[in-house]
Amino acid sequence: MKRIPVTPRLDYREKIEALGFDFHGDYWREEAYYHFTAEETACLEEATNEAYHLYCEAAQFIIEDNPEFMERALNIPKEIGERIRASWDADELSLYGRFDFILAKDGTPKILEFNADTPTSLLEASVIQWQWKEDVFPECDQFNGIHEGLVQSWKDIFPKKGEIYFAGALENNEDTGTLQYLASTAMEAGFSTRVLDMQALDLQNGRFFDPAGELVNRCFKLYPWEWMVDESPDGCLAEMEWLEPIWKLVMSNKAILATLYELFPDSPYVLPCYLSRPRSGLFCKKPVFSREGHNISVVDIRNWEEHVRIAETEGDYNTGAYVYQEYVEPTVYSGRYPVIGSWIIGGEAAGIGIRENRMEVTDNLSEFVPHIIG
Repeated sequence: MKRIPVTPRLDYREKIEALGFDFHGDYWREEAYYHFTAEETACLEEATNEAYHLYCEAAQFIIEDNPEFMERALNIPKEIGERIRASWDADELSLYGRFDFILAKDGTPKILEFNADTPTSLLEASVIQWQWKEDVFPECDQFNGIHEGLVQSWKDIFPKKGEIYFAGALENNEDTGTLQYLASTAMEAGFSTRVLDMQALDLQNGRFFDPAGELVNRCFKLYPWEWMVDESPDGCLAEMEWLEPIWKLVMSNKAILATLYELFPDSPYVLPCYLSRPRSGLFCKKPVFSREGHNISVVDIRNWEEHVRIAETEGDYNTGAYVYQEYVEPTVYSGRYPVIGSWIIGGEAAGIGIRENRMEVTDNLSEFVPHIIG
């Protein structure tokens, strides 16, 4: 993998905004790109498919064999845990998720986390960077079948056409843009769609209704399951076809990283991770629930005592449990630290997007940089 400077398109702002990316600010950067070989992207594809398989095995282990782990370590109420098991046993399908990988010095992708429930950075990884490639490097390829995968997955998940609602926090521009893009892929698949604010869904007698009083049967929500559990346990138990399904609550909790290591310690993609403080070593300390790199630090532990190497990032997730994941020394490219977001669509690896930062922890100040296969 190489980071190579390139001249931005003169009209790139107009072009990406025409595709719905009107919330880009300075986040989208095209004065450089990342170059991959075909062998490197094949390795990432294999790692992504295997990582998802391992996560499914870990979720199976927790949901079916260790329901007390859901209550104790994941802090999931018993009745919600029962609904999770019913959802898992019914094989309710998932639309998407995003693995965040860092490359070890030997090039092996290492799982940092799985954004299983409400991943964003989707529009830019899909049609925006593809448009850039077509304009700048039309002769090259890109690891990017995200859009086509989304369109096909809607058909697989809902064989019968009909209406799908898309709900989230519409005061957030990125969430709104993501919902609108996902709705457009569902429309391309032959569905009618409606986008509305999550708070506009009205729960009555175990069913949800829209502001016009119409029954909502299917809803994609860009709204974390853990928030719903806190705010409306009855809503979590309501009759509804949700995407993502409620079993994704297990995968989105970073405590599953410790289970992953417990079950698959020899996997080349899995880093050692623990629910309690190890005796010694260099670790990335993460809240079990956190987003956009909030409240993450790097600590050097000696005889059980923590010595801060990289101070905790800002955020509001520092009141709960943490996990300790073995620290991987990142490779620096022109003063930037890249993280590879690898998308799983309909259960299959579908493409990558790269966010980079000038600090080691990827947060909401990171920038998106396109890639090609050369």
